Amino acid sequence: MLKNKFINTISLFIYLFSIAQVAKRTILSDTLEYHSWSFSELLVSYPGQFTRRGFIGEIISIIDQDSIFFDTVNKVVFINFVIFTLLSFTHIKLSKLSPIQHFLYLISIFGIFNITLFNQYYPRKEMFVLNLFMLLLLIIRLKINKFIAYVITVVGSVLMILIHEGIAMIAIAFLVIIYKKELNVTKKILRIYTSLVFLTFSFVIFTAGSDEVANSIWTGLSEFDRSLIPADLNAIIAIGWSLWDSFMYTQIVIFSGSMFLWSFYVALLIGTLIIIFQINLKNFDLSLAAIKSFLINEKYFLVIPILFVVGFDWGRWIFSIFHLCFFTYLIFQKDKVNKLLNWSLPISVLTLVSLLTVMPECCLEMGGTQISSNYYRVLISIQETIQSILN
Repeated sequence: MLKNKFINTISLFIYLFSIAQVAKRTILSDTLEYHSWSFSELLVSYPGQFTRRGFIGEIISIIDQDSIFFDTVNKVVFINFVIFTLLSFTHIKLSKLSPIQHFLYLISIFGIFNITLFNQYYPRKEMFVLNLFMLLLLIIRLKINKFIAYVITVVGSVLMILIHEGIAMIAIAFLVIIYKKELNVTKKILRIYTSLVFLTFSFVIFTAGSDEVANSIWTGLSEFDRSLIPADLNAIIAIGWSLWDSFMYTQIVIFSGSMFLWSFYVALLIGTLIIIFQINLKNFDLSLAAIKSFLINEKYFLVIPILFVVGFDWGRWIFSIFHLCFFTYLIFQKDKVNKLLNWSLPISVLTLVSLLTVMPECCLEMGGTQISSNYYRVLISIQETIQSILN
């Protein structure tokens, strides 16, 4: 059909445009074009001892050849983003989503068009965790031997925790319910898995780092890499923060007067999933008794509200939860997802809101973002990308 071909063409353009955007800001750039916090986060490594969230940084330090991490980090970020797009595309195609559903996923405020257009999320560690999550789901789809799938899941879960224990807390809750329902693992196997996960979490928490470790990582960086990062506030310093330190920042988020705006982003998360998958809420029991029963059976999900209390990066949590919900729904429904075949008013509203909305990675700017400013940023970003390709 002509309509489907047109929408598929737009989706293909979004993929290519988004990859070009990331390439322009990473492997084709001589300057740091994304947030310095994201860059410094990827430089946390193991300076002669284990440090939480240091796995990616350690890999970067191993493959780097000139002790200037800037170019190596950008290559890793770009490759990881390309993998993310390929895995997303693969799962969507395996579930046979309609062209409209595919398009809505791409242009939602959580999709690759939005995050690359507004230059955020793609260099963050959640992208690495989400890639591991989608790889584990792909193993399920390929129906690999259960024992092999179990071993790979354990290894993947441990790597998630070593990359970022906060995002891993959310992802593992989804993995547990997926493996219970899709692989029918026994309670004994599940206890072994959760014990290994708990031990890894405990190890990470009790070796969280310190000011001395942070200083060791900082002084080990090249002068060029240090020049790209504010010395007084960066992710390297943050590895020495305690849970209490993080909670103090969370209080700022909760009592800043921006809670209504955060509820808007949560509503967008739910609304986007409902519209894409044509979910009828009447088919779900949303009573307190049903929710209580779910949490008793799937108690691992209790870590999610806890994370919102001890961690202040609410945008990152919401972004990750969307993708975890999206691909978990796909794995449960397989290719039986309700097909969205016709354009409608809710789709138009979702498209418009998505193009005009930017979800911050961490904290909200109280001044807000004007619609005219968003339109300007969209047009300028497209213009710059086209010019860079032509040149």
